[in-house]
Order: sequence, then C-alpha cells, then structure tokens
Amino acid sequence: MEKIIILDFGSQYTQLIARRVREMNVFCEILPYNKLPELGNDVKGIILSGSPFSVKQEDALRLDLDQVAGKLPVLAICYGAQLAADFYGGEVARSEKREYGKAYISQTIGSDPFFKGIEQRSQVWMSHGDTILRLPEGFEILAASESIPVAAFKASDARFQKPFYGIQFHPEVYHSLEGFHMLKKFRSRNL
Repeated sequence: MEKIIILDFGSQYTQLIARRVREMNVFCEILPYNKLPELGNDVKGIILSGSPFSVKQEDALRLDLDQVAGKLPVLAICYGAQLAADFYGGEVARSEKREYGKAYISQTIGSDPFFKGIEQRSQVWMSHGDTILRLPEGFEILAASESIPVAAFKASDARFQKPFYGIQFHPEVYHSLEGFHMLKKFRSRNL
C-alpha cells in the first residue's frame, strides 16, 4: 500500500494536509517530527508540516533532514521549508512584515514539473512570520510573491536523488486555489 508520512512540527493545518492527501486515495500517516520510523518501500514521500515556532528560536524543533532528503520525495511546507533552508546553510530571518492571508505567487523559472499546469500567477494562502532571505547552495527559487523573494524552491544539487521541494504557502487550504493540484503533483511519480 502506498503511503505518505507527514512529520508534524505542530502546525494548525497538519490534519488538513492529511485530509487532502487521503482525498487522493493515498494512505497518510501523521507522526511527530522526532519519531521518524524506518522507511520501507511502501513510503512514497515525506511532507514536513508548518509550525508556530521560528527556526531561529533556541528551542526550535529540529530534524536531521539528511535522514530523508535524497532518499524519498520531500515536500516542506512553511516552517518545513524554512527548516530546510536553514539546515542546508541558507538564511532565514524574521520578516519585517508578517505575511498572513491571500497572496499571489509568480513562477520565476520556466517550467518545473511541480508547477506544470499551474497558472503563472497563482493565489495561495500564506501564514508565516519568518522568511527565507537566501537559499542554500544547490537550491533554486521556483516562485516569489510580492512580499517575499522565496515562495517556492527545489533542490537542484545532484546529491538529492529524489525531488525536494519547499513552499512558504499552504497548498492544503481552500484559499490556495491550485494547492490541491500541487499536492497531486508531489504525489505523482512524474516529478
């Protein structure tokens, strides 16, 4: 049976992410971020949830991403994306202006499989107080919003044998008009 694991960092939206995945007829399991199980052949992807925490806090919730990155497709949402940027050597800082609510992202790269079939300018739902100022080496920006330079990114380094995507917005909520389609793209083996 195909399975996607959500590693939960305390997001208010984690249950909704799981619901959306299950709506694709995929078994989905929510686990605490620090309880990563042995990854069998049935696990087809990992989703890192958002969190009320900041990756810059001393007591921030941490995960050694090398345990999953490159081994399975990873979709890092909000805090998960900031954690990935910080973990691999990028720069994350407190936003001067908290971005909460509807926003529009614009793709910055020609055609990436994750955004195939997505409008060039797409409405999404943002909810974050930190922002990614600089991506780590080996990652590239896929989309930006009017307020933030990095709204979506992917790993482009050869050490990542499987897709690794980070998004600052929440694809699981209704206000991200094409978010469900993005989740389907992540689930798809065509990434």
